[in-house]
Amino acid sequence: MPVTDELPSEETPEPVLNRKWYAVHTKPRQELLALQNLENQKYHCFLPRIQVKRIRRGKSQPVIEPFFTSYLFIQLVLEQTNIAPIRSTLGVTGLVRFGGYIPPVNDALVESLIARADANSILPSPEPAEFAPGQHVWIQEGPLAGCEAIFQARNGQERALLLIQILGDATRVQVPICTLASNGARAC
Repeated sequence: MPVTDELPSEETPEPVLNRKWYAVHTKPRQELLALQNLENQKYHCFLPRIQVKRIRRGKSQPVIEPFFTSYLFIQLVLEQTNIAPIRSTLGVTGLVRFGGYIPPVNDALVESLIARADANSILPSPEPAEFAPGQHVWIQEGPLAGCEAIFQARNGQERALLLIQILGDATRVQVPICTLASNGARAC
């Protein structure tokens, strides 16, 4: 596929039918900067994001993060588009390539993400996993990360009571429920 180094023409808009989605690799934690700069250049882009809960200073706080870390999507007619401005955009590393080939992303995948996202490109958060009393869980974050415990009960909406074996004795501890996982399924 030939790729040109000419600037996109304002007079001849690209036909929507020939556009395909491509992945743009961004610099670490610069997805929003790359998105803003690409959109300022009149490219049609999509950065799916999701709200997650992170433990900060011992408290669970909602944070909006990119769904695909260091990536966003751009819609182009590759054969007719100059990619030089894309790869030199602040926050962008370049288009994802395999050798000299720039593969398109499955249109159905990107369109389904767009359909599920809200006006701010935020995808709905998955429902937290429910744990049953007596169920074995693993703590994923914090000072007890990697420890296996037995789920006892929820203590409010964001905390869980667990039994954990410490020096041969069962000890009751409280941890944020978002730090738990069972059989690979994470709570938040």
